[in-house]
Amino acid sequence: MDVIVVGGGPAGSVCATRLVQKGHKVVLFEKATFPRFHLGESLLPQSLPILEAIGMLPKLEASFIRKYGARFHDDITGRKERFAFEGAWRPEPDHAFEVPRDLFDLALLDHARATGVEVREQWTVEKILHEHGRAVGVEALAPDGTHHKLHARFVVDATGREALSARATGTTTKIEGLDQTALFAQFDGVPRQEGKLAGDIDIILFPSGDPSHPNWFWLIPFKDGRTSVGAVVSLAWMRDRRSKVGTDTTALFERAIAESVTATELLSPRADGSGATRRWPKAEATAEFSYRVATLTGPGWVAIGDAGGFIDPLFSTGAHLAMVGGFRAADAIDAAFAAPEKEHELLGAWETNLRAAAETFILAVTAFYRGPLVDMLFAEDKHTALRRSITSLLAGDVFGDAVWLRDARVRIKEMISPASSR
Repeated sequence: MDVIVVGGGPAGSVCATRLVQKGHKVVLFEKATFPRFHLGESLLPQSLPILEAIGMLPKLEASFIRKYGARFHDDITGRKERFAFEGAWRPEPDHAFEVPRDLFDLALLDHARATGVEVREQWTVEKILHEHGRAVGVEALAPDGTHHKLHARFVVDATGREALSARATGTTTKIEGLDQTALFAQFDGVPRQEGKLAGDIDIILFPSGDPSHPNWFWLIPFKDGRTSVGAVVSLAWMRDRRSKVGTDTTALFERAIAESVTATELLSPRADGSGATRRWPKAEATAEFSYRVATLTGPGWVAIGDAGGFIDPLFSTGAHLAMVGGFRAADAIDAAFAAPEKEHELLGAWETNLRAAAETFILAVTAFYRGPLVDMLFAEDKHTALRRSITSLLAGDVFGDAVWLRDARVRIKEMISPASSR
């Protein structure tokens, strides 16, 4: 076997598919049985070239609603703003897709299988095997309860927030200030815009009790009429509201809706029986504790997707970094097979590029929660270059070294520097 991929989410499926396209034999282990529920349902335009390269675009067009932009609502000030992807520095593609992740991830895994990846579901990889400092395979638990050692020339850790390799070595580090909790459910009957705007994601800011750290909602529409709704709230908000309404997740979710003028307007049923209704009996919750991973590569292995770090879901970056990172990791692995003496250099270049993209998003999210980026999002006098740069960030155009991107990184760092707050 050439490559073992551990994890069948977007990172693992895209990486495995690309490796097979390059002529390699790949086995993918996934501990769950797909479809399975997962958050992160809004894709970014700059993921589409990757999905096109592996042959997934026809499936997306047939199954999911197009997303042409993002709308922001500020309940704190009453401001509203929309960013259309066609206004980015690179306006192609001018859209993405809104995707229920159970269906999207299943489609990616099925596509990997159809491409030639050997997919083994309900297999739990317990550890990565090493010999003389190099990854040489994995030890896995089969569905029948038996243990197996399987060897390969290379191992890809795509285990998501389980982060198999990082947790084993204790190399995860919490990102301070990004320790929100997400309360979420799905709704039917949520009002939508007409035409091309129907697939827009809505981001609603609402008070958290801390003027410098807003809470926010996502509303993500699906093609079948459902809408994914989540409230991302601070730990301080959670502590305070638990003292008032208790620990029940549904009660907390309903309290968040009640505290947002826009969310209340969009998510409340009407007297005539129309309007939005919650599809789930109870809301769910997950702690969105963002983290970095110290090392993404080593002899014979890489960590991709959330196994290499997790960022607050504000800008829908998780699946984007996973798919682009997984695709480019496959190309680096393929090049390393052709020139083993360059493996360290090739994997290092891949890691440097991926980290730069991820750190751009971390900077942007940090600037949002601290306030300066919120002011820029809603500024009435945004000049064309600023609007294009914001739109390009929202589109996921963070891989590379474009002039606008270098400038944006410098500006965001200045926003969140201690000197700027004095």
